[in-house]
Amino acid sequence: MKLKLLSLLILLCSIKIFAQSDYILGNVANDSGDKLPLASIHNLRTDQIVTSDKMGNFAIAAKPTDELRIVRQGYERKVVSLTSESFSKSLDVQLVTIPIEIEEVTLAFKPTGILKKDIARLNPPAKVTALNMAMNNYMRTPMNEVHPTAKIPSAFAPRNPGEGQMNLFSIGSGGGGFLGAVAGLVTKAGTSPKTTANYAEKQEFYKRVKAAIDLEYYTKYGLDEYDFDIFLAYADEQKSLSKNYRNNFNKAAIEFSLKEVFSEYLKTHNFSKKVSEG
Repeated sequence: MKLKLLSLLILLCSIKIFAQSDYILGNVANDSGDKLPLASIHNLRTDQIVTSDKMGNFAIAAKPTDELRIVRQGYERKVVSLTSESFSKSLDVQLVTIPIEIEEVTLAFKPTGILKKDIARLNPPAKVTALNMAMNNYMRTPMNEVHPTAKIPSAFAPRNPGEGQMNLFSIGSGGGGFLGAVAGLVTKAGTSPKTTANYAEKQEFYKRVKAAIDLEYYTKYGLDEYDFDIFLAYADEQKSLSKNYRNNFNKAAIEFSLKEVFSEYLKTHNFSKKVSEG
């Protein structure tokens, strides 16, 4: 009888040992509890590797004291040491997400918190705006092309009987007389031809305008120097100020044209906020 009991006890121990060295069941999830498929479970002793299914479940041959390495892309790997208790229930493995390192971004522009100053930093400089306007005007200006005319050259034209004689008593710039010629020369000497100004000429003209006119008229509406530079370039484009007055500077005419354009400019540009902020 004792022999039978001993044999039964040995059999039960063998079954238990065999069961413990069979398969271990488990599940892989992330730190938020979401199931992780395609995780690799590696038994370091047997070198066996299995992959978790779409629900994160896996089964692998193992025995107590074995070590399982669980790896998945984007997560920190984890090594689990098995004990006899690991076979009595499902082995739940939780993987921690690898933090993503973001490169440091250095901001060249440091806002001051003052809206008036920060907006000026974000807008293009006044010289760039004026240059763009000048380039646009230049591109819209038609090319000066010489067209042929159907006339007889002066060398072959019929002679005028009175040619070479000057009428001293013909008065007026168009009379052709001596006094008319003198009047024409005086008139031409007093005026300069109107031509489109280049960028350097415009900048010099703008400086002269700002030094000559009363800027307080515009600053009381909230314009600062940057705003006035933008407006001056706009007024030049509307009234051709640099073309008409850079060689024949007329302060009164320039001020009148600026105020005329400014009255329309205020309808589309609100500077009242700047006045309240100031």
